[in-house]
Amino acid sequence: MTAPLTQPSAPRHGIWRLEIILLLALLTTALGAGGVLHFLKWQHDKQAHLAATETVLQEGEALLDTLNGLSMASTTNLTPVRWRQFSTLVDSAFAVRKDVQSISVSRDGVTLFHRQAGGLRDAPRPPRPPGMTPADTPPGESETEMSQGSLEIGGVRQPVFVITRTQRLSDGSQVMTEATFKREAVGAEEQTARALVSSLFAFAVGVLILSFTVCAGVLLAAVARDRRREARARQEEHLAFSGVLANGILHDFRNPMSAVRLDAQMLGKELSRDDGFRPERVRDLAGRIARTMARMDKIFQEFLFLARPADERPEPVDLDQVVRECADTLAPRAEQAGVTLRALPHDPLPSAAAYPFALRRALLNVLVNAIQFAPRGSEVTVTLGLHDALLAIEVLDRGPGIPAARREAVFDMFVTGRPEGTGLGLFLARTAVRRCGGDIEALARDGGGARLRITLPAAPQPPS
Repeated sequence: MTAPLTQPSAPRHGIWRLEIILLLALLTTALGAGGVLHFLKWQHDKQAHLAATETVLQEGEALLDTLNGLSMASTTNLTPVRWRQFSTLVDSAFAVRKDVQSISVSRDGVTLFHRQAGGLRDAPRPPRPPGMTPADTPPGESETEMSQGSLEIGGVRQPVFVITRTQRLSDGSQVMTEATFKREAVGAEEQTARALVSSLFAFAVGVLILSFTVCAGVLLAAVARDRRREARARQEEHLAFSGVLANGILHDFRNPMSAVRLDAQMLGKELSRDDGFRPERVRDLAGRIARTMARMDKIFQEFLFLARPADERPEPVDLDQVVRECADTLAPRAEQAGVTLRALPHDPLPSAAAYPFALRRALLNVLVNAIQFAPRGSEVTVTLGLHDALLAIEVLDRGPGIPAARREAVFDMFVTGRPEGTGLGLFLARTAVRRCGGDIEALARDGGGARLRITLPAAPQPPS
């Protein structure tokens, strides 16, 4: 069975796989970009938190500097007037800084003053973190430390920052001034730095989502468009396949039908001879008609199974036998055209690996093409041999030849050099030869004319 025509293709799933890969790549890129943006925002938030903490520490130090000017940090004893001034200053600090939770002053571990925001004078002081003890500070010098803790107010434990200023007085006593800030103090400082970046981050994420949505929509639209195009292409392939199939049937039946018609005409002339017919000639013509009809039946069977997948394997084919059968089939046509068909002798050759019907059809089409273009009285020659380790069949004629620019185009569908031609002969020949694993090419012939070479692989030799 041969299949010189191409059946309509099935849906091409490779395109779908490519589109899915592109969509996944787009999604991966979007997720990667989102991850990078999230990481950058996290880094910025971290830096903003450190910067806010540093700002709160600086503001706390400034507050302690102000308080130390009136507290026991500057003297060994305070008068009632100074204590009232100090208390007023603390109340002013609470009024100005809503994030200050408490202020306390202690001397050698004894609390001398403690004021809570909102006038809660009896509220507890935040516990000193483990390991934090009054520093051994030289007289006249001070140290500032910042720590985190928690303060229970109204049964609710709230996180706080504690800024401690430790200073040793001239009498050897040690004074600690503590300012406790609510944790919101750092959050408020962070909010200013994070607001713009958060807005930019939200905008970038929105743009990223919009871009991904648009790209995915475009890709899905392209997929839908490709599906419509593929459906139209399959429909056009079916129509083209039907047309080429019909033309192929007409083309393949034309040669044997012409041979039968010519043989029948010659048989009629032979039977009408005045001196009586020659039995040998009648038997020869009748035998050729019978063989041609048998080949037509084989061709018809091939077209019946044309659309079914070919699962058979190439088989060993005797090229000499194929050449003889084709020459026998085309003998009436060559005789009518005044052209001589001749096969040149050659050295013994191995069998070719091919489909017999496909190879026979290809050679018939090539020989018909040569007979059609060969001038009357000329010779169409068939040679067998080897070419680049392949078996080669060459068909040579003395016709007008094929220009170099058209030696590839002559094998295209519907390309013909004759007004009455179908443009299918060499197309079907190449398709059939390539199905056998070979190829066909058009070459120039020395002295004028065309030379068409069919190359085929040799059949595997059976193990000895």
